[in-house]
Amino acid sequence: MNTTTRSRAARVALAMLLSLGLSACDGDDQPTSRPSAGPAGADPIASAGFPGLYHDASNVSVLPGPAEQLRLVGTMTCAEMDAMLSAGQWRVVDRLTLPRGSAGAAIAGIVPGLLLERAGALAFVTLKGDHDLCTGTVVKARRDGIVLTGKGMPGAAAGWSASTMCVDLGDGVLNVSLYFDTEARIGGLLTVTLRAKDGKYTVDGESGDFTVLLLSHRSAALEAYSKVFAGAKNLPGVALHSLEPGDAFHGTATVDTGAADRPRGSFSVAGLVDAQTAAEVSLSLPFSCAKVVVLKSS
Repeated sequence: MNTTTRSRAARVALAMLLSLGLSACDGDDQPTSRPSAGPAGADPIASAGFPGLYHDASNVSVLPGPAEQLRLVGTMTCAEMDAMLSAGQWRVVDRLTLPRGSAGAAIAGIVPGLLLERAGALAFVTLKGDHDLCTGTVVKARRDGIVLTGKGMPGAAAGWSASTMCVDLGDGVLNVSLYFDTEARIGGLLTVTLRAKDGKYTVDGESGDFTVLLLSHRSAALEAYSKVFAGAKNLPGVALHSLEPGDAFHGTATVDTGAADRPRGSFSVAGLVDAQTAAEVSLSLPFSCAKVVVLKSS
């Protein structure tokens, strides 16, 4: 799939998601309730800095990765893995679920996920799967470097961010998709295109993959997005804002080159325009790729 085709597919998937609701874990039911002390027969995961996170060793393989990251591969649905992870000593802070339907949402980096908390630490679990096979990627959520400026924006804000997908398109081009939320109750989902040239990175606002959707809410961003994607209308306190690059758009990024297969860093974009209000918005966010999917353009 070349860059143009993927860009068109991502925009179509996102548009359909907002109007109809699509699923990245096809055929899954909603998570079921489980005890918080850990299910019978389950083992705690002590590696990679996630003590108290439980897994069913008979159905799940734990694949430790780099520091503060692990992968869980299970013969279960993603809803079942969600329920399993929710049963440990990490409490669920926020959760994104998607309705039944096409798996096309994953093209735009929109996948089910869990935000978990234990003793002040935050972990984000990205859930990807098909029917009875699910993979959960667990990473520490980033908590620093979130800045939103413009009318009604909080400026530097406490919160969290978690990358859901990173795609290497070749020729120094990296697409990063992420979720974030703030204590100011403004969150969002984004896909940005980072381009490298002469050791420096810029944000390509002309890329067909570039998507910035901010969401104002009263509870938590992922919960609110779940309701929007499920087709709920007129949600109190919930408002979506689509931001597009304006005439004064400018974007830069810093990328840690120490781990080419797990890039991390931050990006800043200025000159974004709210499609509804015409207000100008700037934002800065950190990102951290647990894995990079290599998809060379042709």
